[in-house]
Amino acid sequence: MKKVLPICLLILTISNCEELERPNTNQFVVEGFLTADFAVSDIKVKETLSLNDDITDIPISNAQVILSSGSDAVMLEFDPLTGRYVDPSGVLEIKSGDQYDIEINVNGTLATSSSVVPEKPTGLGLTETKLVVPTLRLSFALRDQIGRLFEEEISTFSWKGEPGRSYFVVIETLEETLDPILPSEIPAEATELLSSFRFISAPSEATSFDIIAIALETYGRHVAKVYSVNQEYVDLFNSETQDSRDLNEPPSNVTNGLGIFTAFAVDSLVFTVERN
Repeated sequence: MKKVLPICLLILTISNCEELERPNTNQFVVEGFLTADFAVSDIKVKETLSLNDDITDIPISNAQVILSSGSDAVMLEFDPLTGRYVDPSGVLEIKSGDQYDIEINVNGTLATSSSVVPEKPTGLGLTETKLVVPTLRLSFALRDQIGRLFEEEISTFSWKGEPGRSYFVVIETLEETLDPILPSEIPAEATELLSSFRFISAPSEATSFDIIAIALETYGRHVAKVYSVNQEYVDLFNSETQDSRDLNEPPSNVTNGLGIFTAFAVDSLVFTVERN
């Protein structure tokens, strides 16, 4: 699956205010994401980095990675095309409510973690399954036309939430060939502003999201996805948005290692954006 929201963990090791040491080479970073009812395909094991490094991702390809749930276990394989560890056999099913444990052995250093897959969001609904946007052309009336569409052509995506549970939304096109909504001549600043309304970039306890047709990229069929996430993901996301002057190490739920191992559950509805 496509991941809304990409996570890059930089492990910051500081000796004093003037000089940065190289990180402990016995440590490594884990980025593991499971999604209910999807194949295991998003487990990364990476070298630690310091602030001196220009690159942000050095995959470790020789790790032994075992994923298990109860008595079921599978050895994951490294995919050199994606830099991730995957389960090509699909033997281990990812189910809501189950706990999954992971063991990562890199040159004799063993790190472990576990996560419980949340339940899927329920009670999904859209106030409108069809949004209408006329063909837009660059003219003096375009600003007013966009303003009207911004207020009128909206579909509210909603679901039932659990107390204390966080969610995020992703809106994606289902069309292979794009048919852009905005004219190519529109200023880049306006396009960037509208695109910021395309999805929720931060997890929250909100149980609804307004889909604004004019903020989408293309006409055609779209899917609105809502992900249920665990607290460890929320903590990591919040640490990624901290002040760059705050060099605290990001939160980690990996024992004897660094990083995150967590799980999602997702459900979705389909809607269309059409010309009148």
